[in-house]
Amino acid sequence: MKRLLTAAAALFFLAACTNESPEPGVTAENAPEPTWSVACASGSTAIEGVGDLELDCLGDEAATVVGPGEKPLVVVLWASWCGPCQDEAPEVEAFYQAYGDQVDVLGVDTADTRDAGRSFAEAFGMTFPSVFDPDEAVRIGLGVPGLPGIAFVKPDGTVAALIAEPGVTAESLTETAESAFGLEPA
Repeated sequence: MKRLLTAAAALFFLAACTNESPEPGVTAENAPEPTWSVACASGSTAIEGVGDLELDCLGDEAATVVGPGEKPLVVVLWASWCGPCQDEAPEVEAFYQAYGDQVDVLGVDTADTRDAGRSFAEAFGMTFPSVFDPDEAVRIGLGVPGLPGIAFVKPDGTVAALIAEPGVTAESLTETAESAFGLEPA
């Protein structure tokens, strides 16, 4: 029953946020389970303000330490119910496709349900990993007042830049990463 309610909520939120009707005949009882599954890699350094936080990977549910490894980390706070997050998802994906060799990107599905988050990631073709943060620990730790939010974290765990308002583009992400990390243009 809980799974049915979760699926119904996911369809409701996705339909409400996109102004699109679900496929005809799709109900909570027959909605397909999301198949999106991108594995996460644990970081090795705690993020300033967030600390030694471990969350479940949204894709494979493995425990994941939230923080940078050897490369800078771009932390993207999102949720399936967040309208601006829908606008930004393709922009973040384009940034990741262009610069994933220079920086790591970690999505943080915030204050959401696992199935709704996985459905969102699947719908937007996200190829970067995300963790599941139903209690908003990352958002609160970073001091982001609401969604969406993006933190640019240096390999030593310091936050070099923070974007806490909607409207990012692949270009603005690139500009901020160049300033924060010395990212090389693609």
